[in-house]
Amino acid sequence: MRIALLLLLLQTTLAVNGCSTAAEQSILSQFFAASRLRDTTALKNIATVVFEPATQGIVTSFEITNIEPHRNGGELVSEVVSISSPVKLPSGRTAQKDLLITMQRTTGQWIVTAIADAPPRPGSPSTPRP
Repeated sequence: MRIALLLLLLQTTLAVNGCSTAAEQSILSQFFAASRLRDTTALKNIATVVFEPATQGIVTSFEITNIEPHRNGGELVSEVVSISSPVKLPSGRTAQKDLLITMQRTTGQWIVTAIADAPPRPGSPSTPRP
């Protein structure tokens, strides 16, 4: 009986986690597609920022690595979504980048409000060594 309860809890947790990334995946896919095309008309409906292809590069695929929810009185008001992505840089070369994307809920929908490079992970090649 105890094992069945644990399995049910695990299935529920996996289902909730699986569903929670679907909305972020969809919005971020739209965001990067509109940014890539500099489609400001589409961007104004889903973002207050743009991932500028001429200076920041082009994202064509990404993997969500973490979602950090921020609540106000129990209500989910924003999230910081961590992604890992190959980014085609303006120089023409491709670099693997980790990005932090802030999403906020406004009038019932999520919009992208900030995007930044994630800080280097400890022990990563870009971390200076003493």
